[in-house]
Amino acid sequence: MRVLMWEARGDAAGLLAWWRDQVGPGLPDGVGVELFRSADRVVALVRLSPGDETRLRLPDPPAELVARPPHAWPFDSVE
Repeated sequence: MRVLMWEARGDAAGLLAWWRDQVGPGLPDGVGVELFRSADRVVALVRLSPGDETRLRLPDPPAELVARPPHAWPFDSVE
């Protein structure tokens, strides 16, 4: 399994609302997401099945919600 960790800094409440309204509904079936927040950050852990990572493209949040472009890092599970 592969996990994509996506992190954005800015208006956390606005970023969460944007993710829930715009990103979550567009994710492929079988892709799991956990969302986390702090005062000014949102982190999404996106669990991908084999093959999903090649077709997954997360949209950029609106510029007014972020202090800088989001960062994303792929991780592989360790058994």
